[in-house]
Amino acid sequence: MDQTPWYERPDNARLVDELRDALSGDVDLLIFLGAGLSYGVGRGRAAFEVGEWDDGNRFPSWPGLVRRMHARLLALPELAPFATSLEAFFAEQPAIDAAQLFRDKIGEPNYRAFLRELFGAQLGDAGKLTRSHRALVELPLSLLFTTNYDELVELAFAEAGLPLRISATQSQFVAHRQGHPPRHLVKLHGSIDQPDTIVLTRSDYARSRRERTEMFRYLGDELRYSRFLFVGFSLSDPNFALLYDDARLALEGALPPSYVVQGYPDPIKEAYLRSLGLNSISLDWWEDLPTFLEAINPRADGGIGRRV
Repeated sequence: MDQTPWYERPDNARLVDELRDALSGDVDLLIFLGAGLSYGVGRGRAAFEVGEWDDGNRFPSWPGLVRRMHARLLALPELAPFATSLEAFFAEQPAIDAAQLFRDKIGEPNYRAFLRELFGAQLGDAGKLTRSHRALVELPLSLLFTTNYDELVELAFAEAGLPLRISATQSQFVAHRQGHPPRHLVKLHGSIDQPDTIVLTRSDYARSRRERTEMFRYLGDELRYSRFLFVGFSLSDPNFALLYDDARLALEGALPPSYVVQGYPDPIKEAYLRSLGLNSISLDWWEDLPTFLEAINPRADGGIGRRV
């Protein structure tokens, strides 16, 4: 097994240089944030990549969220006789179908309380922000996309005293784009402070494609003509997959270079990403993420090799 630190591997070093150059020049580089950025707020994230592990804390990964929905349903007396069928359903069906069933069985008030419990803002969250959040705020980025519901990115910018426009609905997005804000966070799947905007169930996904056409059209255009850096995002989201596949087909695969950060080397996943035209940067473990974000910042000294 290669023991060379991630930042000394030739491919990684080259891609870090490309990202620094993009952020320091006139090339459009946009960032797309997923649950991997939020997971581990207030604690270590070394186990983030272990798919079956869930510590029960707030801001779970997607697999962790699904497991918690399953556990809540198992605790309902009326579903106890169907435990085997329930387990099979959660094992076999997509996450959006698991969420659909969960919402139906526990009812709307309990469903919203469940989401607030996991993703809602709480006193003291500012003190739990990771180095990754603080490194993100330092990057010269004007447009950020996310599928996260939490308000941690907003909190990080507020802590740094930097204004940030937030769009969780199409009307907000249209208004803010017209104003050309210096920093704009587009929450494609809604925000926990606006529960009606949350996209999680199959019905939510279908409705969002009808109600957020301008948001998705804009993202689709950017995927065709701008570079993206995907952080903590698995690329498996149904809405995103449709947009990305359409962009690849429209330009016959000739998209601008984009980059995906992985928590550890995985040759199979890297080969898959290459087949999609994506560059993979593999860290040694997920705790290296803040060091990576600092390394690509053209305003920083570029020194890397420090552990968190």
